[in-house]
Amino acid sequence: MREEIVSVLKRYDELSKLILEQTIDQYSDELMNKKSEAEEDFEQRLQALATKATDDATYELENEPDEQLGGRSLRDVFEAMNFEELCEALEYSALNLDRGVPQSLIESMATSGNRDRICDYCSAIIGNAAWTEEELKDDDSVFEIEFQKVRAALDVLIKMEEPAFVKAILDRFMSYPQVRDFVAESISEYIEAFPEVSVPLLIDELEIHAEEGMTGPCEDLVIMLTAIGKENKSDVIYDELRRAFRYMKNKIYAVICLADYGDDRAVKMFKNYINRNQDNISRELFYEMMSSIQKLGGDISDINDPFGDFQKKYKTGG
Repeated sequence: MREEIVSVLKRYDELSKLILEQTIDQYSDELMNKKSEAEEDFEQRLQALATKATDDATYELENEPDEQLGGRSLRDVFEAMNFEELCEALEYSALNLDRGVPQSLIESMATSGNRDRICDYCSAIIGNAAWTEEELKDDDSVFEIEFQKVRAALDVLIKMEEPAFVKAILDRFMSYPQVRDFVAESISEYIEAFPEVSVPLLIDELEIHAEEGMTGPCEDLVIMLTAIGKENKSDVIYDELRRAFRYMKNKIYAVICLADYGDDRAVKMFKNYINRNQDNISRELFYEMMSSIQKLGGDISDINDPFGDFQKKYKTGG
C-alpha cells in the first residue's frame, strides 16, 4: 500500500482517538451536572453519546479534502482503488488501526463491483480465521487483532445487505462450547442485521438445545433475539424468550432479556415463579427478577421477599 495512504490512515487513527477522548470528557461533564440514573446506566449513556459523536466526527474526517492526498479525501482515494488495493487497505486497517476500518473504506469495498467476488473474499476471511485462541496457527499473532479482519468482512456484508452467510456463521458459532465476548458481539451485529433470515434460525437453535439448558452459545443467541425483538416486536419472539426463561439453566440471562425486550406480560410470569419457588430461589435470581418487574412497570409490594431485604433496600433507596 502506498506510503502516503499509510501515513494518512495512521493520522486518521490518532485523530479519532483524540476525538473520542474529548467527547467522553465533554459528555461526562454534561451528564454529571444532571446525573440521576444508576451508575451502570450512566456509563452506558456516556459511552453511547461519546461513540455517536465520535462516529459523526470521524465520518466527516474521512470525507474532508487532505493536502497529503493531493486535495482528495480518504473516500476519494478508496473509491479510486481497484479491488486488490481495497482488500489490502481493509486488512491493514483492521490489523493496525485502533479505530478499526474507516466507514468510507467499508462502503467503497461494498460497492466496488462484482458482488460474487466481494462475497467470496469475505467468505474466505470469515471461514479461514480463528474464532478461538486454540485455532490460531501463528504464535506471533494476537487473536483479538487477527479477528478484526472478520469483523471488517462482516461490516462489508452488512453494508451490502447480504444475508447469505447467516446460517453458516450461526452453525460455526454453535459448534463452540464458548467464545470470547468480542467474537460473540461481532457475530451478533451481522446476525441482527437480517432479522427476517435470522429469527427463524435463532429460534430453531434454541429449541434444539432447550432440554440441555440453553447454556454456552445459546445464552448469546437469546441476547441476539432480544436485540432483534426490541426493534421488531412479535409474539413469536416473546414466546421464545418466555421459553428461554423456562428452560435456561442460568435463568438470569432470560430475566434480563425479557426486561430489556420490554413486554409487561413477563411481570405476571416472574411473580408466579417467585411465589412457587420461595424455598429454593437464589438471592441473585430473586434480585434480578424484582428489578426486572420494576423495570417493566410492575408492582413489587405484593411479593413476599424470602430474603427479607430487597424491599427494605428499595424503600430506603439504598
